Amino acid sequence: MRSLDRHLIFILMSSCLCLVSACSEQSAKKPIRPPEVTVAPAIQQEVTRFLEYTGNMAAFQTVEIRARVPGFLTKMLFEPRAKVKAGDLLFVIDPRQYEASVKEAKGKLDAQKAQSKLAQTELQIGQQLESKEAISGLKLEKKVADRDKATADVELADADLDKAKLDLEWTQVASPINGRVSRNKVDVGNLVGATEKTLLTTVVADDPMYAYFNVSELDLLPILRRLAKRDADLSSKPLIKIPVLVGLADETGYPHEGHFDFAETTVDQSTGTIQVRGIFPNPDGLLMAGMFVRIRVPVEKRTAILVPDVAVQFDQGGKYVLVVGEGDVVQQRRIKMGEQVGEMRVVDQGLTAKDRVIIAGVQRARPGAKVTPTVASPAEPSQSGPAIQGKTHEK
Repeated sequence: MRSLDRHLIFILMSSCLCLVSACSEQSAKKPIRPPEVTVAPAIQQEVTRFLEYTGNMAAFQTVEIRARVPGFLTKMLFEPRAKVKAGDLLFVIDPRQYEASVKEAKGKLDAQKAQSKLAQTELQIGQQLESKEAISGLKLEKKVADRDKATADVELADADLDKAKLDLEWTQVASPINGRVSRNKVDVGNLVGATEKTLLTTVVADDPMYAYFNVSELDLLPILRRLAKRDADLSSKPLIKIPVLVGLADETGYPHEGHFDFAETTVDQSTGTIQVRGIFPNPDGLLMAGMFVRIRVPVEKRTAILVPDVAVQFDQGGKYVLVVGEGDVVQQRRIKMGEQVGEMRVVDQGLTAKDRVIIAGVQRARPGAKVTPTVASPAEPSQSGPAIQGKTHEK
């Protein structure tokens, strides 16, 4: 009985060994497939290098509207923040005393004109009498002096009338520029201009608008070269405007486009910067004086190699990418990284336009090992939105 059990056990063990041996042989014959990775081709295209700054908006023009003659404020003819045009009436100061002054000055002028006419007539009579030796030469000189004095009195009276008319005109307080009017600083019924030129309101010209920002001396040199080239070409070519882009704090990218307008004539030696200005159209009034803004200035265009930003890796040796080379073998390439362009990254050194970089499956790829690559087309970079993240400078 024991012999039979041993015989069965032996048969079962032999069967198991045969099965294990067959499985091992089958496994040895099946090849191991290299790990799968996703690659994207490096692309070569023209990109623009930008400089980025922070700055503040400023009004194109700001005018303080003040009372130029004393009197009681009788009318206010605008709504706060309303758009006004040059010549639009804003306030009225009681004009009655100034109308009376104009009448008084006009009466004095008429009297002086009559006196001047009388003196001229007396002079003519005196000249006739003097020719007949009926009066002395001294009396004739006196009549000449009276005529000259009367003429001067007419001019003085005429000047007084002009001043009275000007004071009357200043009772009608109008806007000198096109712009947006602020709130009234003084209510109707108050005495204004009695001891000082009372501030009544402010008018701000907000279309276009200025943006002021500080540029380092090193960053300014490329801009100055472009300006010098532009000035040299003025005789034969139309004026070239250097574009400047602006984005507000809650906006994506730089949707407001203007152009370079002005640079200070000297560099601040304490900071090594120079204040420059851009000018921007503002038809919808979104840009306001004093606003904090992000500013971008294009400096130069060049042809560069770009790869998806997710392909760039970091270690203690610096930045690198994994490239699938000939025979689908992984290679590590050290790179010199440039600016970001959308979801792409400029590579200044280390790659060519023929390289394929790994953008997914990096954990499964090892330099020197084979992989199974799947090609994915990268998104085209765009520089219209948050394109190139160049240098950022605080104002």
